[in-house]
Amino acid sequence: MNGTRVILAAHRGDKFKHPENTMPAFRAAVELGVDMIETDVRMTADGELVLMHDRSALRTAGVDQNIDELTLAQVRELDVGAPFSEEFKGVRIPTVQEFLEYIVPTGVLVNWELKIYPRDFGDETAFAVADRLIDMIDRYGMGERSMVNSFSARVLEHICKNHGHRFPIHGQGIYHCRKSGDTAEMPEHELFDWCCLYPNEKGLTALDCKENFDHCLAHGVIPCLCIADRADAYRKALDYGCKMFTSNNIYEGARILSELGARPM
Repeated sequence: MNGTRVILAAHRGDKFKHPENTMPAFRAAVELGVDMIETDVRMTADGELVLMHDRSALRTAGVDQNIDELTLAQVRELDVGAPFSEEFKGVRIPTVQEFLEYIVPTGVLVNWELKIYPRDFGDETAFAVADRLIDMIDRYGMGERSMVNSFSARVLEHICKNHGHRFPIHGQGIYHCRKSGDTAEMPEHELFDWCCLYPNEKGLTALDCKENFDHCLAHGVIPCLCIADRADAYRKALDYGCKMFTSNNIYEGARILSELGARPM
């Protein structure tokens, strides 16, 4: 994770063929041979950490309730498999602990996105969730295989100040392309080790904004992207210095990087 090789990360696991952020999606991604799993951390009403992208369960489970307003037992009753395909009926939202117990022996890296933001839950709760996740990462010996990211730069700053740069801190948007007003006191180029780049304005793509790649590289921040899994896009991104692709179709992502000579198949 120091930028010396190109990383293929599975965005919420293998979300192309499996329901996102579920154990089947994680297992499929690992079996394909990805370098990293990207996943999202939320907290239940009774304080348990689970892996779920949206605050509401409506899109993935068909239930219009917020994860943070449900107990773990209630969350575990949600079926996030059937809405994707009847083949996956009965698949549940995993806990962070369940995921850690699976991922530790695999050797795969993890990019943890903290979805509990100060603007929604207050500083105390947002920072406590970050602390709890890091404690679990440490207890499972995953420190050297983890990076943390968030759309809240203040959460990342809390981690940096209280836990140091023991593992990479991955920002979402930088300089001209911030996506959140939840900014840190530290300059972003001092806080971030990695940064996922976004377009500067509507109608553009991240690849239309080469100045952001140049700015990151000039300040020692490693650029990464979540873009369409197309050979032309990947080729341009590699030319601009991208070192990680968070892929929505890991089969295409792996094939393209192999064909471009950026990663073994």
